[in-house]
Amino acid sequence: MKKSILKLEAFTSSSSVNSFRTIIKTKHGRILFLSLEFQETTCTITNCFYTDRNQGKTGVERYQTKPLKLQNFQFSRDKLLSVIEAMLDKKFYSIKYIKNETINLTLDEYLQTKEKAAKFKYRFLIMVGDGEICNGLPARLRTRLKNKLHRAIYVELVYYKNGKGVVQQCCYCDRKYQRQDITITPSMLISCFFPYTREGILNLLNHEICCDFTHMIVTDDINLDSNTTPLCGAI
Repeated sequence: MKKSILKLEAFTSSSSVNSFRTIIKTKHGRILFLSLEFQETTCTITNCFYTDRNQGKTGVERYQTKPLKLQNFQFSRDKLLSVIEAMLDKKFYSIKYIKNETINLTLDEYLQTKEKAAKFKYRFLIMVGDGEICNGLPARLRTRLKNKLHRAIYVELVYYKNGKGVVQQCCYCDRKYQRQDITITPSMLISCFFPYTREGILNLLNHEICCDFTHMIVTDDINLDSNTTPLCGAI
């Protein structure tokens, strides 16, 4: 088994010369930003928030969603790994301190750099299309996906007019909701209309229902109604 190493990247801070930051993927698949300051034998967590929420936003709005389990912000330096394991749901076996080209980046620039590096891998959104071609795409597009929070979601998009599409339906399709026979729309979804293009659809799903697709595939060879298994996403 490959043992995880906590890689802390140095950055310029007005409050400390021993400031480090990193991006962590928890055992539940959540993505966290973590920044720390070291003073002799003490470690202080200066910032920590989920980066897989509030995507597309910058500044304070981007940094609002904090892990509720994190209650201990200052502790002995040798307790860092145990605090991360207990409160941030990630086990590391050792620490590596790194000084690289990100040292002078602002927080927004650092997050953008990390996101671009993560998107180097292709992640395909599979949409099942039917109807006439509108704006280069079938008039109706449907899928069942699993987002980065590992929630199963059914999405149905249709062409409206003037190059715009509309969200016809978007709801959780996890087992508990199916058993209760209720329809719950993800609270992050705030847009109704969007550009009916591949890029417009990717932006909608990535920013508003917490996905990270890089490309979109359209097919008519899948019977979406015969199987409730998600077609794409975090599966």
